[in-house]
Amino acid sequence: MKSLFLGLGAILVFAPNAYAAGFVYNEAVNGELSGDSLNPTAVNLLDGSNQITGSTTGNPNLDRDFFTFTIPVGYELSRINLANYVGLDGVGSNQGFLAVQTGSSIAPTTITTNTPSLLGAALIGAAPGRQIGDNVLDDLGVAASIQGATFVGFPNGKLGAGTYTFWIQETVQGIQNYNLDFVVTKVPEPSTILGIGAVMGLGSLIKRKKRGHSATVDQ
Repeated sequence: MKSLFLGLGAILVFAPNAYAAGFVYNEAVNGELSGDSLNPTAVNLLDGSNQITGSTTGNPNLDRDFFTFTIPVGYELSRINLANYVGLDGVGSNQGFLAVQTGSSIAPTTITTNTPSLLGAALIGAAPGRQIGDNVLDDLGVAASIQGATFVGFPNGKLGAGTYTFWIQETVQGIQNYNLDFVVTKVPEPSTILGIGAVMGLGSLIKRKKRGHSATVDQ
């Protein structure tokens, strides 16, 4: 019975026409995100836009933010829009570290030595393509080396069904505010994809026939 209720809850949360406009976690309202990589804050995402906003401090009192969520079967994390980023360094090169790992936690050895390697990581907030208004999920997927560390990556730039844990920090002065908008979308069913392909193919066939008919008439 418990599993039935959980299943019904998942269906309601990820209803096809649902849309989460606004914050699903705001540190100013919901309290500090976890600083423990083994016990990240659990966040529930909805179909559509899901904003998570917070702040961090740098050394010597380094504050890291960790949060985790699950993408159910039939959905995917298609974008992470950087809705806001205000660093505390006061210089144009100021940027934060954003990373993702599979599973509901990140091993301490991953934090210190990247063992096992993170699924993806990127520096956000300053570089072109990783500034306010940009999608930074594909940058995590590219998994370019950072200070000699390499990551697994996900070439399609999206995250499918599964549980993921995210980590954000800035070691120098910290981040006054970050706002990450996690966009969850329904994965098109194979029949839908085939239907679109068939329509496109039919359209191309009709165009070819029209061109052929036109050429016959002109002759």
